[in-house]
Amino acid sequence: LIWAPILGWYALRIGCVPVDRGRRGQAIKQMADGVAKNPAGPGQLVIYPQGTRVAPGVQRPYKIGPAVLYEQLGQTCVPAATNVGVFWPRRGIHRKPGLAVVEFLPPIPPGLAQGEFMARLEREVETASDRLMSEAGFNAPHAAE
Repeated sequence: LIWAPILGWYALRIGCVPVDRGRRGQAIKQMADGVAKNPAGPGQLVIYPQGTRVAPGVQRPYKIGPAVLYEQLGQTCVPAATNVGVFWPRRGIHRKPGLAVVEFLPPIPPGLAQGEFMARLEREVETASDRLMSEAGFNAPHAAE
């Protein structure tokens, strides 16, 4: 993500912790250590819970990493939903015109069990993302479920 134009550069600038996804076993530890070592206080993590950006309308299972970090760090999680994939495909350089929206959802306070946290995170992010994509003119196949 750090090499993504605009988003990645901005993430580094505001102190987000970069992660080497190729080293899966160490990625969670690397993220937790990076957040804990921030001299300005707890840092920020931006995580795609499926492990990568996912094309609009495609469902991929959420990985356990966000729940492990949520539990280890004992911090509030602020989920975010977006419709960016409608205009900015995961692969390719062609962009479509439109209003890209990132919506921050109600915070999830610390203390939930992993299963409860993951169910809530997925439900809230997917529901809001489907709504944002629908508002942008994309008909998400699972939006009506």
